[in-house]
Amino acid sequence: PSSSVTGLFVNRGVSRASLEPAVASAGDIVTLAGIPESMKVGDTLTSTDNQVSNAIDTPPLAPPTLSCLFGANNGPLAGREGTIVASSRVRSRLINETDNNVTLTVELCEADAEKTVVFGRGELQIGILVEQMRREGYEMIITPPQIITSTCPTTGQQLEPYEEVVVDVDSEYSGTVVNALTGSRKGVLVEMVDDAQGKARLKFEIPSRGLLGFGPEIATATRGTAVMHHMYLEDREYAGPIGRGSDRGKLVCNEMGKATLFALESLQARGTLFVEPGEMVYPGMVIGENAKSGDLEVNPVRAKATSNMRTQSKDEKLYLTPPKKFSIEELIGYMSDDEVIEVTPQSVRLRKAELDSGVRERAARAKKKQMDALKAKGGKK
Repeated sequence: PSSSVTGLFVNRGVSRASLEPAVASAGDIVTLAGIPESMKVGDTLTSTDNQVSNAIDTPPLAPPTLSCLFGANNGPLAGREGTIVASSRVRSRLINETDNNVTLTVELCEADAEKTVVFGRGELQIGILVEQMRREGYEMIITPPQIITSTCPTTGQQLEPYEEVVVDVDSEYSGTVVNALTGSRKGVLVEMVDDAQGKARLKFEIPSRGLLGFGPEIATATRGTAVMHHMYLEDREYAGPIGRGSDRGKLVCNEMGKATLFALESLQARGTLFVEPGEMVYPGMVIGENAKSGDLEVNPVRAKATSNMRTQSKDEKLYLTPPKKFSIEELIGYMSDDEVIEVTPQSVRLRKAELDSGVRERAARAKKKQMDALKAKGGKK
């Protein structure tokens, strides 16, 4: 369709200015006013006086590699901090995002009508979208990411996305990076180059699943010297079970209230804490990482007993290690399969999808029985 351009603007730094004279050069980022809404990303614009004969080919977009479910916040603290909490409003906002972000795909969830499926190209892209929405006043929950698999039409084998990963790191940490990516994460080292400045460039091919949660892990292991870039490569045969770093359990709250310094001081010996004194907690909320495997139910709201006794041990000062804080993209790669992220304009919390501890225990026992039965069946064969 033809239309009259009413304005031509160009980006200069962080500002937008009118383009005078109306001539843009290669590399300029321009904005046209008067373009019809039917225009989409990848379409070719040309003048009516000097039309081009053939449209410019659009480079293919890399397909999404993972998906997350978005839904309304259904936790005990829902509606206290955000102004937009309905699942229909969350879904409408996600659909509107696809008008400007062509790499995102949004679909309705068939299993749960209250949730929406968002397909993206990594933890960072999903994390940026969630951060934008929470700043706009939205409350929501996000489920663990699921890698998008497909079936080969010729062989019938299950396929999963693979990515090319390039890591620039100090040479002294190159062995750490290689061990982290080629171990349980199923990566393959394809190239390694050292330079005279003590830097190493490592190139890997790895399943997209193997990159979940890898960023924070390698940043800690290399003291922040690693710079990682990854891009979609192709779909390949499913690589089987993949490890995701630590197998430690979580410290799960079993009481509702404000966390106290007295309770947290005794709990910090159990692992790494995620909350600080005075923060609201509730049953099923993850307040820390257990130093051992398996989840542990704890009470972070326990107050110090009041009495008339005055002793040196009772009146000693309490010291608490600062809690560990996660960004949204870090939590997306960190959370377990039975957890969700609760996002509000003021808080980001990690909690169990099922808040009732009794229901979680029964589900865990049923899952264990099922796994034992499968192992026994496999042993007989």
